[in-house]
Amino acid sequence: MTTDAQSARTCSTREAARLLGVSVRTAQLWVEDGRLQAWKTPGGHRRILMGSVGRLLEERQRAGLGGQAPLGVLVLRENPEARSALQRRLAALLPDCAVVGAGDGFEGLIRMGEMAPTVVITDLGVTGLDFFRMIEALVAHARDRAMLVVVLVASEADRLGVRARLPDEVVIVEAALDSGELTVMVRAFLRNWRRENERSGHGPEEGR
Repeated sequence: MTTDAQSARTCSTREAARLLGVSVRTAQLWVEDGRLQAWKTPGGHRRILMGSVGRLLEERQRAGLGGQAPLGVLVLRENPEARSALQRRLAALLPDCAVVGAGDGFEGLIRMGEMAPTVVITDLGVTGLDFFRMIEALVAHARDRAMLVVVLVASEADRLGVRARLPDEVVIVEAALDSGELTVMVRAFLRNWRRENERSGHGPEEGR
């Protein structure tokens, strides 16, 4: 395919954001997460494939989202394969969410500042900062703004071992993907979150 043909079938990040009704930063995160496919020109400018914009727009319209900004889900896992697998699972089941990954605590904090997630899912003891202080800070923030904080553990023994060290608001889930427990919990939380925000007349903020 020639460069002219590629350009005719692509758009800028800003144009994609406008078409999808989201912030430019959300569109950028979706490119990084693989939900939008893109390439870069020799000059370093990102071009997003219109086909991927159309597919995502159809997903959002089927979900009844229109131009509403997506809810954010942050997956904080150090193992890249496990992180990608969980991101794919959640993205497939939650088309109205921007599911973003981070590989350590420091990157996780940066992502939190960028997207103000509604759900944070993290491995137990993730490195890069003081894990338990991070969780306490998240929970303190969640008391002012509804947020689901989930800590993934390897076994029931780990769950029991850390329960006393974590705030009561934190949900502890075994990390096995085949259990489906995590997905059910996230979907239930988001459903209730939307219901409460519809009652109060609030919704996801643009530009997260």
